[in-house]
Amino acid sequence: QIKPSTAKQMARSLGIKYRKHDLFNEEKNITIGSHYLQHLLTKFDGNRILATAAYNAGPYRLNRWLSKQQADVNYDVWIETLPFYETRDYVQNVLAFSVIYGHRLGTTTALIEADEQVIAAPSSAP
Repeated sequence: QIKPSTAKQMARSLGIKYRKHDLFNEEKNITIGSHYLQHLLTKFDGNRILATAAYNAGPYRLNRWLSKQQADVNYDVWIETLPFYETRDYVQNVLAFSVIYGHRLGTTTALIEADEQVIAAPSSAP
């Protein structure tokens, strides 16, 4: 699931042709959506919590939420205080199902990685 405007940007960065109805093509949708998620993971230094929240609510909103944060917050509190219920549920489900799918595939997947334990407040340094 990806907005047409975002899909257009991601298709351009992948070097593939894009038309709005391409989002109904599951292969193209998955390719573009996966590329967008990888883009967000890179943007947020591999933090799956932030990338997932940005995927659902948009990176602009996520950056706005982070900019208002006054102190470092444990990941669970940060997720529980997300202002959008949909985004909160989405992040929780993605994390939980990543563990479930990992188990089904026979791999060990951590619910939270060490560098995701705390969502840092913006630095006050220039």
